[in-house]
Amino acid sequence: MAKEDLHPLDEGEFYFHEIEGFSVVTLDGREVGRVKDVIGVPGNDLLVVTAGDREILVPLVRTICREFDLRNKRLVIDPPVGLLDINEI
Repeated sequence: MAKEDLHPLDEGEFYFHEIEGFSVVTLDGREVGRVKDVIGVPGNDLLVVTAGDREILVPLVRTICREFDLRNKRLVIDPPVGLLDINEI
C-alpha cells in the first residue's frame, strides 16, 4: 500500500512498518538490539527484537515501551526483570 493511501494518524501514533529497524535501548542506555518485526496477538502486540543471534519478544505496551523517537529511529524500553534474559539458555 502506498503511503498516500494510508489514513492519517494522531500525534504519537505510528504504523508498525515505521518502527522496523529501530534501535532498542533501555532507560539506562543499554543497547538491546533492533526491531525486526511486530507480531499481532490477542491482548497486546509483540515486538520481535534481534539481539545478536537471538530474538527477544517485547510486549508492545506503554509500561515497557516508554519512548518512540521516530526521527532518530530509537525505542526506549523499561523491561521488567528477566524479560531480556528469557531466551538465554
